Amino acid sequence: MPVVRNPQYYFKEGFCWSNVLTTYIKCRQKQKTVHSTESMTFFSVTESVPEYFMISLINSRFVAHFVDSFVNSTSHCTTGDAKLIPLLVPTKKQLDKIKSIFDEAIQIKLKESSNSVSESEAETFLNSIQKELDDFVESLYNL
Repeated sequence: MPVVRNPQYYFKEGFCWSNVLTTYIKCRQKQKTVHSTESMTFFSVTESVPEYFMISLINSRFVAHFVDSFVNSTSHCTTGDAKLIPLLVPTKKQLDKIKSIFDEAIQIKLKESSNSVSESEAETFLNSIQKELDDFVESLYNL
């Protein structure tokens, strides 16, 4: 008889990133699926630090630099490494700002996938959003 382990995590939305890194950690929202050990996956456990906030932080230049410099200088970022990222509990104003940045990036990706925006236009918009995110995250950490 098979044993189902941790059934509370089956078909639950979360966020994930690739174990192999480039300049930035590429973290994405994950739909309701059965999760694999091949994709690093986390779930928010509190409403005061929602998933979109954590996804945005992980996608910032600051967190990529922090992980590379202080946690794991290899080209991998495991869930154990990600647990060492210093996480701030945001204010309502900070949550609103990062939600706006997050939603803007999602809209651009949706427009790109529906061919409303070309790949090069989307890249230009996303580069601008990335800069805004990086600046905002650096201000959160008083850098």
